[in-house]
Formats: sequence, C-alpha cells, structure tokens
Amino acid sequence: MSEHTVQFRTSPLDVAKVDVVFRVKQHGRAFGRLRISKGGVEWVQKSDSKKAFHMSWERLDEKFVDRGIKGKTRSKKKR
Repeated sequence: MSEHTVQFRTSPLDVAKVDVVFRVKQHGRAFGRLRISKGGVEWVQKSDSKKAFHMSWERLDEKFVDRGIKGKTRSKKKR
C-alpha cells in the first residue's frame, strides 16, 4: 500500500483571498501540489512542475460522483 504525506501552508492574510497549498509526498519524496482556491482546484505533478491540471468545483463534484466510491465520511467530527 502506498504511503502519502500531505502538508499544507497558508498565509496569515485573509484565507478567502489566498490559495491553500497542500504538498503531497509519496514514500517521503515529493509527489505533487494541490492548490485550493475559491475558483476551484489545481494539481501540479512533481514530474512536470511547469504545468498544472485545473478543475472547477462543479467539475470536481462531477468527477467524485462519477468515479468515487460513496460511503461514510472518514472524519470523526459530527456535523
């Protein structure tokens, strides 16, 4: 099974106007970066850090519904 480490950084400024960046590592090595903003998400692969895959929130929702596995949330917090 693959082991991933996810880290993120954010600015002390208003988060609503600044992207949140998650740095993802696989087996301790850089795997890619996930940027989350009001407009959508962006994935930057380690193998090609000059280009990114962009997706709107609506499109991301479609992909999760079409290809994801629906089940109980893994979060232990009650909402």
